[in-house]
Amino acid sequence: MVATPEQFIQLQKSALEAFHSATITSIEGLEKLAALNVQAAKASIEESTEALRSMSDVKDAKALADLASGTVQPATDKVTAYYKHVYEIANETGNELARLLEKQFAESNRQVYAAIDSLAKNAPAGSEGMVTLVKQAVSAANSAFDQVSKATKQAVELAEANISAAAKTTVAPRAPRKAA
Repeated sequence: MVATPEQFIQLQKSALEAFHSATITSIEGLEKLAALNVQAAKASIEESTEALRSMSDVKDAKALADLASGTVQPATDKVTAYYKHVYEIANETGNELARLLEKQFAESNRQVYAAIDSLAKNAPAGSEGMVTLVKQAVSAANSAFDQVSKATKQAVELAEANISAAAKTTVAPRAPRKAA
């Protein structure tokens, strides 16, 4: 399919650029996730320290129970927010990688069609049927890729809707129990 060394070199450059872009996108996603984890760890340490200070000031069991029940909902909200941020980072990175893949796929298709056209021009008489067969096979593969891509996008959209709905659902705080 590659007719000249220049085409081969251009193909290699294109593949290298695609790999570079995908690697940088992945690393940027990891950086965002690492920053989120550092931020969450710092907040957790601060909150734990404050909770221990508050617990040391407690004088009776009712005050301890009130303190414990008062921290459940904020903790649940923080965990929900953390996982929402993780999901957003993963989704953003995945979308960027998918965009890069689609771009690379389109470029590869352009090169394949150019090679088929070049092959057709230089093919011996009577081989038009074979060239047509190759073009149809490439078109069928592209159609299959498009269908899988659309189905994947629909599944991702459904998952996003479900996660969004789940994130909106919150756990109501429990009322403190009365001592018997």
